[in-house]
Amino acid sequence: MSRLKYIKDASTGIEIIFCENVNISYPKHTHISHLVIGIVTEGIIGIRADSEEYRCHKGQYYFAALNMPHSLYPISGSYSMINLCIPREDNSDRELEIIRKEVIKNPELKLSIADMSEKACISSYHMIRKFTAENGLTPHKFQLQCCIRKAKDFLIDGMGVADVAAETGFCDQSHLDRVFKKQVGISPEEYAKSAILSKP
Repeated sequence: MSRLKYIKDASTGIEIIFCENVNISYPKHTHISHLVIGIVTEGIIGIRADSEEYRCHKGQYYFAALNMPHSLYPISGSYSMINLCIPREDNSDRELEIIRKEVIKNPELKLSIADMSEKACISSYHMIRKFTAENGLTPHKFQLQCCIRKAKDFLIDGMGVADVAAETGFCDQSHLDRVFKKQVGISPEEYAKSAILSKP
């Protein structure tokens, strides 16, 4: 039986993710506010990061630094692992930091490339290239990732899925369901049921 469980300590922001007998693939993404240490307890996973590919076997661990683009996928039929997500501030110096912060704070506003280019005073082409180089993801994928992070916070707070979809800029609940499951590995409803919070 496969199982995915999220435990978050509200006082420290530390999150532990238990994956048991899953075969989930996670598309290319970054962690904008956490360092991640993952320990494989069963099976084998593959990790792509910085154009390199790694295999992580049972008993081995991997590390994902802040803003490091990476993807994860099963090599064996299924795998089990524990991820420890430790909050960290990002003090990197980026030319497009003002745009990045705006997207993180309000991803549902869906800033267009034209809006971003105007704020940065550069052409759309250069803005996309520079943003991707600085953040590891295109502006669109970065916004989508931030929308899902905001959706997770709303779900933990007890907001209904349809309301979460509206608050985070998705067309409807089914749109949120598709994107959420692709990025998190389970549906919003399953996430809300599986997440355990400690009290601050």
